[in-house]
Amino acid sequence: MEKSLSEHKLVTDAADLAPIAEAVRGAEAVGVDLETTALSPRDGRIRLLQVATPDETHVIDVFEVGDLSPLKEALEDGPVKVGHNLKFDYSFLKDEHGIALSPIFDTMLAAQLLAGGNQSPAFSLEAVAERELDRKLDKSARREDWSGKLSEAQIEYAARDAAVLLPLREKLAERLREEELLRIAKIEFAAVATIAEMELAGVKLDVTRWKELEKVVRKRRDEKALELDAQFPEPEGMLPLEGLGPRLNLNSPQQITDAFRTLGIELADTKVWTLLKVDHPAAKLLLEYRELQKKLGTYLETYPKFVDGKTGRIHANFLQCRVPTGRLACTNPNIQQIPHEDEFRRCFVAEEGYTLVIADYSQVELRILAEVSGDPAFVEAFRNGDDLHRVTAATMYGVTMDEVSKDQRSAAKRINFGLMYGRGAKSLSAQLGASEERGRQLIDEYFANYPKVRSFLQKTASRAVRDRTLRTIAGRVRKFGDSGPLDDKGAMRREAMNYPIQGCSADIAKLALVYVREDLKSLDARLVNCIHDEFVVECREEIAAEVAERTSAAMTRAGEAILKKVPTEVEVATSREWRK
Repeated sequence: MEKSLSEHKLVTDAADLAPIAEAVRGAEAVGVDLETTALSPRDGRIRLLQVATPDETHVIDVFEVGDLSPLKEALEDGPVKVGHNLKFDYSFLKDEHGIALSPIFDTMLAAQLLAGGNQSPAFSLEAVAERELDRKLDKSARREDWSGKLSEAQIEYAARDAAVLLPLREKLAERLREEELLRIAKIEFAAVATIAEMELAGVKLDVTRWKELEKVVRKRRDEKALELDAQFPEPEGMLPLEGLGPRLNLNSPQQITDAFRTLGIELADTKVWTLLKVDHPAAKLLLEYRELQKKLGTYLETYPKFVDGKTGRIHANFLQCRVPTGRLACTNPNIQQIPHEDEFRRCFVAEEGYTLVIADYSQVELRILAEVSGDPAFVEAFRNGDDLHRVTAATMYGVTMDEVSKDQRSAAKRINFGLMYGRGAKSLSAQLGASEERGRQLIDEYFANYPKVRSFLQKTASRAVRDRTLRTIAGRVRKFGDSGPLDDKGAMRREAMNYPIQGCSADIAKLALVYVREDLKSLDARLVNCIHDEFVVECREEIAAEVAERTSAAMTRAGEAILKKVPTEVEVATSREWRK
């Protein structure tokens, strides 16, 4: 008969922790779960630690027990610690008790990997347990107060959440093995510790400098609005109202369309691609205005609100497997999408006595394209240490490498990345400011020089439409499904062309997160941000050179573990501010 998931023992005496530690060490795997008084370790504390062995679930009242150090060795070594969204549990245990869970099996990440990038199935513990085990978990106690006297219902709820993890792990591990996802799952599980510690570390924003920048950008925005407004004729019988700002509501598509009509320009819409094709200063000014408005609304006006009052730092939330390619995503706030201009990035600084080591992979996605396509010109360029954008420009424009102009290299860069993302002549020509015919000509010339790149992209797109499944070199799977938005074959083909490349880049970055943490563990250094293929480490100033060397070596090792035909190159810089 199947053992009840609710068999449990409430632990309120610290003397009982040693036997629990012994039981943990004797198990192959244990379920681990927490109940906390808040969702952030900076705002709350651990109330219950549930540890489920095959024989019994121990519900430890941490308010009563206090010190969890008797469990530290067992939780940091030995059997697999099974949990759901273990980044949460890891963060609380690390911050409050200095316990770093290891090794781990995260049932949420496993379920997300098996979903192959589809976000339609729910990934809560309740949903995954019902889907995989056909067991319904009563989650009614989830929103109750965990800081006061606990009811028996709360204790049973906590015990069930931990006990279900062991059978859930068995089922998910079997499926991971069947779908050949064990390698990528191992990388994802190992990266949890790094991501949790990166969130705990946070990044320091110089709020004073940020607010000064806000004033500067607001002034630019207002000046741009007036400059744009002046492009349109005054309505008949109306004189300009000096100093009262623009007449147009620049956020109204209808007013913008009407205004352009007064210039003899009919706009189908006011989207970026439409405006890029308009040969009039007003179109360029409108795009510049929108960019400044976005910088104000998305970044400058909002980011200071995320500075934690206790730490003085921003602690963003990194989403590990939310994006189909496997790349990290970020919310509250999204510190991966800070504008690239130095005036923004220099507002992110190191603490006094510390500095930032900024390391990023050089042209990693193009190196992956060389790896997976096997195009000899691509591979040779990277083996020779050449700048691929310059090589492409020289080939396409019929000039020597030394004769390539800045504009030619920029155009080649757009083409290199654009075609990899499945862009056609229409979008590419708009981006280059050229005619659609010229865009088509450039694409033909490009693929004539790199025929294996074209072959790879076409075959990959066709395979996705036919099989509805693609994999990266390391085995991460993308399942396209049979319905929904991707039933549009064009959209599927475009995503398919890029998936093996961007997905592989994510695999390398996740592995690098693991290696960098391991190699910096003994130093006063910590990862504070990861922007896809760029890592930011904060360390003591006097060890910056050593940290830079170790970080570069760890990232290179991760690249070499996956890429075999082309070399991996990492560029490193050191600065008190987040800029190179």
